[in-house]
Amino acid sequence: MSTIDLIILGSLYQSPKSAYDLQKQIESRNLSRWIKIGSFTVYKKVVQFETKGYVVSETVKNGNMPEKTLYTITPKGKEIFKELMTKFSLAETRVFLDFNAVIVNLALIDENFANECIVNIKNSIQNTKMQIMEQLPKHKDIPLFGRTILEQQFLLLETLEKWEENFEKELEKERVEKQT
Repeated sequence: MSTIDLIILGSLYQSPKSAYDLQKQIESRNLSRWIKIGSFTVYKKVVQFETKGYVVSETVKNGNMPEKTLYTITPKGKEIFKELMTKFSLAETRVFLDFNAVIVNLALIDENFANECIVNIKNSIQNTKMQIMEQLPKHKDIPLFGRTILEQQFLLLETLEKWEENFEKELEKERVEKQT
């Protein structure tokens, strides 16, 4: 089971939702920024959860609105949710940065292209940091548990900026040493 399972079961633990409502909540919490999850995945997961007995579904109609299927977590689903909470809280902390795949291959390309890639990484870090800086004041009304993730990401990006600056200095130093 994955973090996506934990997110979906956690959302259903709060209250029954349709697959569409689950997807909207994931988007509103900006979770898709850190975890690859789309609407098809959400729908597929709730159907799997129903087959496994983690949720039950009920088709409801509200006024003139079209019918929708609401999913409610079962006692078995709550047990799985708690198991996943324990599993992921005990798991080794891993930070996956896509740009590390670029870093390990910089020696294979010419210096100009390598510099271009480094600038791209630097800009990406700065742009993401700016986006979060803009979001933080807008999300003061969200609960601590959601807001603190934005703050965590901001602090990580500040650290990445410092790392990137140091990396550029070390790279330049190495290039100078190779020329002499």
